[in-house]
Amino acid sequence: MRSDKKTSSKPAAALVLCFCLMALVSVLVVKASIDKVKNSMETADVIKKQAVEEINKTTPEVIDSLDSEDVPQNITENPSDYIFPVDGEIIMEYSMDMPIYWETLDQYMVHKGIDIAAKKETPVQACAGGTVTKIDKNSKMGVTVEINHGNGIISVYSNLANDGLIELGEVVSQGTVIGKIGQSTMFEFNSPDHLHFEMWKGNEPVDPIEYLKQLS
Repeated sequence: MRSDKKTSSKPAAALVLCFCLMALVSVLVVKASIDKVKNSMETADVIKKQAVEEINKTTPEVIDSLDSEDVPQNITENPSDYIFPVDGEIIMEYSMDMPIYWETLDQYMVHKGIDIAAKKETPVQACAGGTVTKIDKNSKMGVTVEINHGNGIISVYSNLANDGLIELGEVVSQGTVIGKIGQSTMFEFNSPDHLHFEMWKGNEPVDPIEYLKQLS
């Protein structure tokens, strides 16, 4: 009788041992998977941090610029004279009071202008008459054209293509094509094709929407 009980208990013990081993293996596999995901996330964070640091330390490559005394004044008198440089949906608004999320950098930052969705190669127009006072290129904003409209008003057009740019010093009228949409900015390369557009009054950025009217 005792022999029978002893014999029947062996398979049960083996089964329990088997379940224990399976549980242990499962725990080890899950732990290894978690460690792998954690290491991948940490590596991605390091790469992203390095990319941001590289962008932040990049100094603008000023292709050309004019001194302020070379710019005619009182070019544009009325803010209502300004039009949108391209026709499209605003996909990121001006926000200097509250940081907004930048998908490319995965962080919150202020936004000095507006992003207007437009396909690559779309012509970009001067929002008003003025003088082209600067053309430069940097990792943050890409190829950029600056137009001085007089009265302390400056418009800035970024993420342009490298080719087809207006020339420095050229006096433009409202609607003059100054370049075309490119993909030259590193700060917003995850965004849809767009123009980054800023307007400045003196030394401070202002909300372009307060100055612009839709293209007809």
